[in-house]
Amino acid sequence: MKALVTASIAILLSTAAYAVEPTGSDKFNTDPGFDLGTLSADNFYDVIVPLAKKEGTVTFYDFTDSFGPLFNDRFIPEFEAKYGIKVEYVRGEDKAANQQLIAAHNSGAKAPADAYFVSSGSLPLLGGEGVVANVPLHKLLPSGAALDPAIATVTSGIDHGGTFLPFHRNQTGIIFDTRTVPADTVPTNLDSLAAWAKANPGKFVVTSPAGGGSGSGLMQAIAFAKVTDAACRETFVQWNITKTEADAFAAGDCMAPVWDYYKDILSSIEVTNGNSDTLNLIANGAGAIGTAWEDMAYDFTGRGLLPPTVRQQLLEEGQVGGGDGLFLPVNGSNPAAGLLMLDFLMSKEVQLEKLSAVGSRSARTDIDPAQSFTPEQVARLIPTEQFKERALARMPAVLNDQLAAYFTANVLRK
Repeated sequence: MKALVTASIAILLSTAAYAVEPTGSDKFNTDPGFDLGTLSADNFYDVIVPLAKKEGTVTFYDFTDSFGPLFNDRFIPEFEAKYGIKVEYVRGEDKAANQQLIAAHNSGAKAPADAYFVSSGSLPLLGGEGVVANVPLHKLLPSGAALDPAIATVTSGIDHGGTFLPFHRNQTGIIFDTRTVPADTVPTNLDSLAAWAKANPGKFVVTSPAGGGSGSGLMQAIAFAKVTDAACRETFVQWNITKTEADAFAAGDCMAPVWDYYKDILSSIEVTNGNSDTLNLIANGAGAIGTAWEDMAYDFTGRGLLPPTVRQQLLEEGQVGGGDGLFLPVNGSNPAAGLLMLDFLMSKEVQLEKLSAVGSRSARTDIDPAQSFTPEQVARLIPTEQFKERALARMPAVLNDQLAAYFTANVLRK
């Protein structure tokens, strides 16, 4: 049986972008209660389930508001029923929770939770502070075998080696109402979309890049398609970029094709201040095509807030997405139950249920909505082949924020 974690687990991920503290850290003389040197996906349930049941409880932290009903009504009751382990569910503001976790670590106290769901933007801070257990979860957990290895090991430009599980995947795209724009006539690329917008004034609804993620997603998609200079494109993956550098890039020659694209269509489009505003204009017929988050549009359509005639697509040039993830903290009170909870949340059953309920995509490669969902549910999603072929990784948050600020000050208002 191949050991996934060696005796020297502190250097397990020495080739990663940064080193994190392993569970079982010598710094605080922590014993996780099981031998990480022999634990593997093959013996995981035999070893972990009895230990987790003996622990009897697991504290799970969730940084979101939107996932609360799913955890409260579905996943937590399902986990408790399956394993007989009580879940203490904690939700809060991510920045405060991150600092609480770091403070506990630095003082040698137990981590305030045994399993964490946080934004991908938190990973650089948490990894750098050594609070993320240095364990390749995509290999250790039985549920990890089906994960796309590229998504499971790299997040926001950080090669973490599998310590951060891609629980939630989101995707920006284009929404259209087939009552006005039949599927066989809808624009499928940026140039035809611009031409359509100018021929149909006010009917293309665009979320402001500074007002919602679907808008900044379109801005990034335009940049990836229109900025062709190799040196310029290197900035799109410069994850350590500073605010000053991003400001200069936004105002420089590299982004000129992007701002030119917007200027060409600005008088013909409706710009909104948020994702919901865009969807509401589509819903009441004021708009026919708009920017959208896939999961949000899926949810709105399922709840009758958008008409059933609405469909989603990704432009041929590709559109950006991202996601948020799970990790095991260093020095948790119930590490076995924490690992079991993470495995459960990444299982095919839970990931399918999540996609079905709220349109949250999965990094699992064995999930095909067409094989599991009703035709009505499938129609609410971006076509699977488009998702596989056209989904792009988003830019660094600092760069995105400064590009959005430049758009507002120098394109939208002029």
